[in-house]
Amino acid sequence: MPVTEHQTEMLATLAQGLSVPPRTPILKTPADYGMEYEDISFVTADGVTISGWFIPAYSNKVVISNHFSPANRYGFAGHLEGLDFAGGFEVDFLPRYKALHEAGYNVLAYDLRSHGESGEGDPPVSGVGYFEWQEVLASIDYIRSRPDTAASDVSLMSMCMGANATFNAMEKAPEVFDDIKSLIAIAPLKGRTTIERNCEQMHIPVEEGVEAFEPLYNEITGLHVADHDVIPKAAKARIPVFYLQVRNDMNSRWTDVQEMYELTPGDDKKIVYVEDTPWRFKGYTYFSEHPEEMVEWFDSHS
Repeated sequence: MPVTEHQTEMLATLAQGLSVPPRTPILKTPADYGMEYEDISFVTADGVTISGWFIPAYSNKVVISNHFSPANRYGFAGHLEGLDFAGGFEVDFLPRYKALHEAGYNVLAYDLRSHGESGEGDPPVSGVGYFEWQEVLASIDYIRSRPDTAASDVSLMSMCMGANATFNAMEKAPEVFDDIKSLIAIAPLKGRTTIERNCEQMHIPVEEGVEAFEPLYNEITGLHVADHDVIPKAAKARIPVFYLQVRNDMNSRWTDVQEMYELTPGDDKKIVYVEDTPWRFKGYTYFSEHPEEMVEWFDSHS
């Protein structure tokens, strides 16, 4: 059955939203949780200025954190009118940073390009991880450039778009990860899966919907749906990985992340499923609500 004009319009809106997400507000800072911090910036290899916070713990341990789209380093103001499309609740990363800080970790949290207060690339779009691997490498370079953290143990916490960016970075520059201690990867996302799931929710035939979406997406970004097949990149991981995924995620399939877990080399890996919710964004709140599992993982690899 061919895709109708109305369905094409819905797919065009989806393509636009993925490629040019709204810049959502940064409602809180570490100071709201009693933490001192620095406003910092660094520049990617392709010249994008990235904004972030550095929260010092005056230790030799660092966790570098990125985010999903359309979030930023604070989280996502999903409780505000107009941003309540993913369950209507706030995603606040600050409790997670607070738990890490209290456990003795310096924290670097940054906005990916076209999000928060960071700049735009060329083209001025979100690549959902395709371009953002450069932020992952630049954030590690930034930590290695600071005299107070240059010799620190570094771990990563990456989610969705940020997790895809991290796996892309591992593939493109594996040597950079030789001394990275571990990664928590929250809800990495296969591009075709999310388009299929959105088609299902919009009652668009899946195969026809993906085919119709492709040129709409390519016109905005120059990319293809197949450019976002992150699953095989898990085989390139050279560090321990802790995966977290909402099992009944309406925008993904838990089996994709299970496959990534199984492809990840070695025995030092872990996977946890968040149960009893369809909301993907509950995966992003998990470690703010259950920080002990996060701290235990990082402690065991520092």
